[in-house]
Amino acid sequence: MRLSILAEKLNGKLVGPDGDSEVVGVSTLQDAKFNQICYYGNRLYKKYLDTTSALAVITGEMIESSAANLILVKEPYRAFREALILFRHETQSGFTGIHPTSVIHPDAVLSADVTVGPNAVVDSCARIDEGTLIGAGSFIGPGVTIGCGSVINPCVSVYHDCVIGSRVIIHSGAVIGSDGFGFVPDPEGHLKIPQNGNVVIEDDVEIGAGCTIDRATVGSTVIARFSKLDNLVQIAHNVTVGPGCLIAAQTGISGSTTVGSGVMFGGQAGTAGHITIGDRAVIAAQAGVSKSVPAGATVSGYPARSHRHALRISAAMSDLPEFRRKVLEFMKDYSNKEEE
Repeated sequence: MRLSILAEKLNGKLVGPDGDSEVVGVSTLQDAKFNQICYYGNRLYKKYLDTTSALAVITGEMIESSAANLILVKEPYRAFREALILFRHETQSGFTGIHPTSVIHPDAVLSADVTVGPNAVVDSCARIDEGTLIGAGSFIGPGVTIGCGSVINPCVSVYHDCVIGSRVIIHSGAVIGSDGFGFVPDPEGHLKIPQNGNVVIEDDVEIGAGCTIDRATVGSTVIARFSKLDNLVQIAHNVTVGPGCLIAAQTGISGSTTVGSGVMFGGQAGTAGHITIGDRAVIAAQAGVSKSVPAGATVSGYPARSHRHALRISAAMSDLPEFRRKVLEFMKDYSNKEEE
């Protein structure tokens, strides 16, 4: 579309002479071509402003750039998102309807416009609402319900009786509703505790590739609305993740932990079980959380502490070799004086 039209769609102000030029896509500052736009919002990429070949840069302020045009907006990152939506490639399956190689149990209920891809299985008493896509090779277990407009990508497994809301996206390799890790010690071996609950994933949740979400022992493991899980996240049995949480890759949340709303987890963070993490808390990358975290707190390190305190400990530890050297020198001098 024309650059001037794009600026209007982004609720932005076009600054520059090329409003009639055609835009064909979105790229990065460093890789953009003469007919693409890009986004600037992180000063780490400022070095590319003088060399970018982009037709225009989406930004929140007047900047100097080799691009002849700017699109000034109030929220650059949101505008960047809208531009990506406008120029996104089609990602839905080329198949529509029920593929002949899929297996649909006669007791399953599928609404209009449901797509079931090649070799997918929908088991007994499952219910899939209108406009949902089940990707190739996915398994939808007995009694599963899936809301409207959800996308279950290829090779996803959803075990029996799990509940998935509307507009949910689950990426390939995810396993929803596998058994929680529960055993009773016994002299002859560990005795498995039956996992009789389920998993409930509420509306507008996105589950990354390779995530595993365990079913509850009793009751439900819950991922509340608008929460987003990165790839390779493990959620244990009876965990409750509140609305609007962001959980980065390789995070593990142990059983019966309650996570409040708007909580953010950095990559490779982990929690002990049976604790509470308060609303809007921030768990830094690789933090090991062994006890409950108050609302609004930021914690880091292992064991996780107040981020400010953890930084002071880290700084002190970096000084330990020099401190040790000075202590040894002092002890040597003191010993020599004693001998005199």
